[in-house]
Amino acid sequence: MANKATNALSNTIWYNKQQASFKYLVVRHRVSVSPKNDERLIHIQRHLRKHSGDYVSIGIIGGRRGKALLQPNTAGMSLLFHHDLLENTANEPEITIILALPFPARLKALWPVMSSFGYVTRVIIVKGQLSNEEFCETSALKTKLYEPLIEKGMSQGVRTRPVEVNIHVDEFVSKQLLQKLGLLNEDDSRNDGIARIFLDCGDETTIPPPTRDVVLQHCSQSPLPEAIIAFGPERGWAEEEANIFINESGFESASLGSSILRVDTAVIAGVGIVSAALDECIQPRKDIDRKKRKN
Repeated sequence: MANKATNALSNTIWYNKQQASFKYLVVRHRVSVSPKNDERLIHIQRHLRKHSGDYVSIGIIGGRRGKALLQPNTAGMSLLFHHDLLENTANEPEITIILALPFPARLKALWPVMSSFGYVTRVIIVKGQLSNEEFCETSALKTKLYEPLIEKGMSQGVRTRPVEVNIHVDEFVSKQLLQKLGLLNEDDSRNDGIARIFLDCGDETTIPPPTRDVVLQHCSQSPLPEAIIAFGPERGWAEEEANIFINESGFESASLGSSILRVDTAVIAGVGIVSAALDECIQPRKDIDRKKRKN
C-alpha cells in the first residue's frame, strides 16, 4: 500500500504522501486532481455535487484526515489543505484479521469490506486444513488485485491508517506460524490487553461466550486495546486447528450466535461486533480527552 493513490467512493478523497509520480502533484498544501477524467474528480462533481469554494473530506494514507477547499485550475481541480481542519488518527484500537482462505470470489469481495473498518490494520490470509488447495493460486491473493480494493474500502470507511497484508498459504496453521506472525501472548499469566478470538458457533450442547463479552474481558482496562479474530473457511476449522488456537496459542473461543454463517457474513458481523466493543473500551478515555479540550 506504499505507492498507490486511491479513488473516492464516499465523501472522502484519499491520496498518498508519496505520489509525485502519479497523476496528481503534491505541492506544499495543495493537491491537483487531474486529468478531468480522474475518477475522484468525477465523483466530486457528479455525485457529491461539489463546486469551487466547497469543502470536501480528504485523507492522507498513513497520515491525517480532514477538510480541503476545492479550487479550479487548468488541469481540472485542486484541493487546498487547511491544517487547522486536519486531525491525527493515531492512538486508535487495532484489529488483526486471520482469515483461512475462502472461495476466491468471496475473498475478492471481502478486501474492501475488511479495510472499510477503521480499526482493521492487518489482514492475514492462511491456509486451513479444510481450505481448497487450488484456491492458493487465485489472483485474489495478488498484490495488484487486492491493493486497489483495500484502498477503495479505506475511502469508503473514511480511514487513513494503512492495512498490512500477510499471505501465508504455503503451509497449514500452526503455533509456530502464529508465533512467527507475532500473534501469541508469550506471558500467559499476564493480560496484555489483546483479545484473541477464535470464532466458533459451538455444537448442540455448548455455545461459546458472546464475542463482545470476550473483548470487554480482555480490553476494558487497556489504554490502547487490540483484538485478533480468527475466521475459518467455508468448511470451518478442523479440530486440530481449534486445538492449536485455543489450547496452544492463547486464543479464546467466542460466538456470533448459534447460526451457521457464510464466511463473508461472519467477517462483517465479527469485525462489526469487535469494533463496537473496542469503542466501549476506549469511551472513558474519549470522555476524559473531551473534558480536557473544553477546559
